[in-house]
Amino acid sequence: MRLKNKIAIITGGGTGIGLACARLFCQEGARVALFGRRSDRLEQAVDELGESAIAVAGDISGKEDIDRLVGQALETWGRVDILVNSAGTYGGSPVHETSDGDWDRVMNVNMGGVFKLTRRVLPVMVQQNSGSIVHISSILGLVAAPEVSAYAASKAALIQFSRCVAAEYGGRGIRSNAVCPGLIETEMTAELMADKDLMREWSKNYPIGRFGVPVDVAACCLFLAGDEASFITGATVPVDGGYTAL
Repeated sequence: MRLKNKIAIITGGGTGIGLACARLFCQEGARVALFGRRSDRLEQAVDELGESAIAVAGDISGKEDIDRLVGQALETWGRVDILVNSAGTYGGSPVHETSDGDWDRVMNVNMGGVFKLTRRVLPVMVQQNSGSIVHISSILGLVAAPEVSAYAASKAALIQFSRCVAAEYGGRGIRSNAVCPGLIETEMTAELMADKDLMREWSKNYPIGRFGVPVDVAACCLFLAGDEASFITGATVPVDGGYTAL
């Protein structure tokens, strides 16, 4: 088992990419603390995963909720080996129509929450002299597109934050990498993907011939989280069916 006896915190763990990571990690021997806003979906995930999982509901942008999450993981299992920052939110509008509130909401979750949780977990990993952090960014952190300025800026910032963590903590046994998914079939993208004409046009930008599913991203996260990737840190890995190759 690739993650035998490893302890992972996974945000956004009740749905989508986060849940797919939880399933794969548990199959490979890990125990997971799942975090998200929707307690009902978290409980469903725990029911599915069994004794290998616990759930903590809260707001990723709130320090008290983050402290509670990490505290519960440490109280239950005594360590944190892996952090997957998968929680995120989306916002789309032209720059001149993007309100302060919309900008702040996206930044507070996609970058602010990641910063706060990573900052909280790092001392634990430093004490252990080991740890792997995987940040879920986006291809929109690598390429530009109209009407997604807040989301794209937050995901680009996340890539650079991941690199900074890698540079600063590599000597303490901690790795940090960013994964950049293309369009993935999740609840967050369901409304967009319901537009069949648009999807038919967008699919031309994916050389592999399809859009992604959550397990495509989770498989990359599994590799980066495990010991097989022990010499990989500061990397930015597109999981995008070739989108950014064009």
